[in-house]
Amino acid sequence: MTSFSRRHKVLAAALATVFVGSGTATAKAMTELDESEPLTTFRQAYKEYITFIKTEKYSPYDLVQVAKQTYQLGKVKFGSRHPKTFMLQQNLANAYLEAGEYSLSAFNYEAVLNYLEETQGDESQAYYFALLDIINLLQSANNTKKLTARDLGIAQFGNHQFLGSAFKNSDPLKIKGPEFLNFGAASGSALCPCARAIDKLLEVTEELVTQMPENSLMFRGHTVRTAVSNSWTPTDYRLINVAKRFNLDAKKIEGEDTIVYIESLTYLGQAYFWKQKNKEAMAAFDKVLALLNSQKLETHPIAIIAHAHLVSLNASKKEIKKAVFHSQELAKNKAWVVKQTLLHRVSPKFPSSKLLVQNKLSVDTKSASVSLTIDISAKGQPVNIRVKKSTHCGFEKFASDAVKQWFFVPKFTNDEFVVVTDFDVTIDFIRA
Repeated sequence: MTSFSRRHKVLAAALATVFVGSGTATAKAMTELDESEPLTTFRQAYKEYITFIKTEKYSPYDLVQVAKQTYQLGKVKFGSRHPKTFMLQQNLANAYLEAGEYSLSAFNYEAVLNYLEETQGDESQAYYFALLDIINLLQSANNTKKLTARDLGIAQFGNHQFLGSAFKNSDPLKIKGPEFLNFGAASGSALCPCARAIDKLLEVTEELVTQMPENSLMFRGHTVRTAVSNSWTPTDYRLINVAKRFNLDAKKIEGEDTIVYIESLTYLGQAYFWKQKNKEAMAAFDKVLALLNSQKLETHPIAIIAHAHLVSLNASKKEIKKAVFHSQELAKNKAWVVKQTLLHRVSPKFPSSKLLVQNKLSVDTKSASVSLTIDISAKGQPVNIRVKKSTHCGFEKFASDAVKQWFFVPKFTNDEFVVVTDFDVTIDFIRA
């Protein structure tokens, strides 16, 4: 189950005392219910729903059916505009999300969000968490089926926003291998499906912190984590600013020797990284690793994030030895998979007209594609680069020159680094 599902699970269980009963009366009612009888009352339906989510032994389809029945019976019992009815609709939206029914989930989540905005305002805690649900839905739908907010019918969050790139040179680049390559810290420009929703989340966050300063750590933590996990990069410094505040909150409330503080520093480093504040990002990630090492937590998942970013940051500065060190440290803590992770990328620029002429290429060339076969060295660097095929003779050098500067996670097996051979990469050049 997703983290959002776990939150819904806790909320639904807590509401059982409201919807079903409390104490021994609830226990008696839930044990005496004849399971062979159809679920004809709201109380029976909600009991079934709670049983499902507590045991986690259910199919997504079955969860949808019981959540739908609970919502329908609850609407009759409480009325279509009652707050409890919208709590049940939120459960239904979550069930649809679990089942991969993204459009139906979106319809119900947005209905809940609109109701909360109308009745409690868009600066309420309930609205904030409903907005997190919407963002989780958009992320899942995009990752799984490449669906956008517009595809899902969520009009208010229907526009995309380009992500910032860690590289000034961000010409369109398409990479293919035995399996699609997962970009690590080196991700270039892309579309953020949650951009407008995260924009709204930042607005709501600071209002909630003003209202409930005692909960600043929670609100800012959720917001920064959500923005960073979606690689959301605003054109201004809002993300960096809220990440700084979260980091200060964590230091003041939890202390520098806690995982919460180290996580906050990691998110701040990522915010700096995407904003191309490389010096600040490097300082943040170096401190993350130092704090983890001091607590003998070198294998903590946060260390993987820090090493991955430090590969790219050092490679960008041509500090190749340091980049190799971090790529190999990362490999020791990350199991090798065929679905390779690209840590640092230099995107080839489309050649200028002068270079096209020098390489005896037509100045009218609009696009080209070069397929390469490479080996990945024990240091994580491409070696033995061979041209497999090319649509335009002359582009091979441009492709090879860029690829040789890349960094991958090297393969570490049986306590040694080994070369990975015959890895296919395709680069598509497109004139801007």
